[in-house]
Amino acid sequence: MQDLPRISYSDIDKAMIQVDAGDILKLLGDQQGMIGAHTEELVDKYITECLRISSPAGAFVLTEALDSSSPEEIRIQGVRFNSGKIIPKMLRNSQNYAFFLVTAGPEPETLARSLMTEGNYLDGYIVDLLASALVDSAADLIQEQVRNLAEQKSMRITNRYSPGYCSWNVDEQQKLFKLFPERCCGISLSESSLMNPVKSISGIIGMGAEVAFRDYTCEICSMLHCQFRKVGDQ
Repeated sequence: MQDLPRISYSDIDKAMIQVDAGDILKLLGDQQGMIGAHTEELVDKYITECLRISSPAGAFVLTEALDSSSPEEIRIQGVRFNSGKIIPKMLRNSQNYAFFLVTAGPEPETLARSLMTEGNYLDGYIVDLLASALVDSAADLIQEQVRNLAEQKSMRITNRYSPGYCSWNVDEQQKLFKLFPERCCGISLSESSLMNPVKSISGIIGMGAEVAFRDYTCEICSMLHCQFRKVGDQ
């Protein structure tokens, strides 16, 4: 059995997690200031509550980036990821890859389900949106840790990319999870490649002296109906 790469566990400080109430209100449809004060109060209330109850955790492993003969493949020692054409292009010139896992913990999604079960659908939907924003912010913190490591080696980083996006099949998570110990950070993966807790993210970041980071990447993604898509909002 191949030895696992050394895991770097991230101590995620909840005080560093940023969730913007304005972003949540936009997702709720507040494009022209049509949402009332009650909804704004709910968003503020549940930002505080979600941060209080959440248990964010993350980890990453660094691997050598190996050349591949296929333009649709990411290759490391012992593993070939069939990632489609987009992501290998975005990772071009990587010397190392950082594979990562991060979660908001089970608590926010449990609260969202409980609220919806009780018939508080707006509250539950708000909490669900907040949980997604929370884990995304936690992933930002992981990415910053990888950036700091790269800078120590006079390298830069790419954006982070995840199975399920940019034509990278979500089933490829099965290979990614094998780089980590079982239930790393409390995250498990089902046979159908669904993560538990649901508010979790897995992915890859490229590191290299000549890689590129893009401030705006929605244009490379084919998910036109993603609720987080930033069309025209850079």
